[in-house]
Amino acid sequence: MRKNLILLTFICFGANIFAQLHEVGATIGGSNYSGDIGSSTLVIPNAPAFGLIYKYNRNPRISYRASFTAMKIKANNADSKNEIRQLFDTPVNKTVSELTAGIDFNFFDYTISHWHKSHTPYLIFELAAFHYKAAEGTADNYSYKNKFGIALPFGAGYKVQISDKLILGAEIRIRYSFTDDLDDSQFYKNEILTDHPENAKFGDSNTNDWYAFTGFTLSYTFGRTRYYSTRRR
Repeated sequence: MRKNLILLTFICFGANIFAQLHEVGATIGGSNYSGDIGSSTLVIPNAPAFGLIYKYNRNPRISYRASFTAMKIKANNADSKNEIRQLFDTPVNKTVSELTAGIDFNFFDYTISHWHKSHTPYLIFELAAFHYKAAEGTADNYSYKNKFGIALPFGAGYKVQISDKLILGAEIRIRYSFTDDLDDSQFYKNEILTDHPENAKFGDSNTNDWYAFTGFTLSYTFGRTRYYSTRRR
């Protein structure tokens, strides 16, 4: 019993010392929005996005992550296949800035000291807080107010070690937001389109907005403990 306890302790300790590796890097790619205006396709990048990312590899299967991303949100009803949407000229062009925290779950053991374990697909689960501006007022007198929201990002990625210190990854992260005014659709409906005969068909107040990031990450690794093997196998 005592030997088993010692062995279990060693295994747990071993997982921790192999996990103390940090990654700091940048993300670049494209973003898009899906809501009441423009295309309803969930992932179709049409605007630039970039940011910073940090990861702490807790063990070969779990990484903690945090990121800051700035994304342009652009949409136009002319790009929609929905004939009702095409009746309204209500473009969207704004920036969403978000902070996220979450985890990556690696499909395979990810151990940077081994070439054959230095690449894996992974799932992403996060919580995000974001900043944006929304139109308020009337058609004759309106302004853009700072607002904050919460979103639930989830997605998938694939990462591979390209040198002793650099990790290259590709990610798709989709965000479900708890707001319906990223696109100012309620402002358009209530203030600008009140006299339009198709007004009642514009937008859906019962659905919230989505936005997504698709792109690449390049991160630098550091913080290896003296127990972490650097020998390639």
